[in-house]
Amino acid sequence: MFRIECGDNTDSNTLEMIINILPDELEPEFRESWKMGFITQPSIDYADNAIWAIFEGKNVIIFRFKEYGFINDNRYNSYSISAGKAGITIKIDKK
Repeated sequence: MFRIECGDNTDSNTLEMIINILPDELEPEFRESWKMGFITQPSIDYADNAIWAIFEGKNVIIFRFKEYGFINDNRYNSYSISAGKAGITIKIDKK
């Protein structure tokens, strides 16, 4: 379940969006949850509209947003991303 939550962060006067991506939504070769424990340095590549990470010393695409009809644009936001055995969480802040 590709899940998006949006909200207003009144403390910092910004809009934010939380995206949760479960392991079974990743590219097929990364759907086994144990592999998430070995993924490091996840980042969004806006040209590819995908999440890249390092797995076994190689840069790999682990998730493609286009399969969900979601297009990212980094002109007006920033993000933080974390990955673990439960999947990927992205927090997007729009200023």
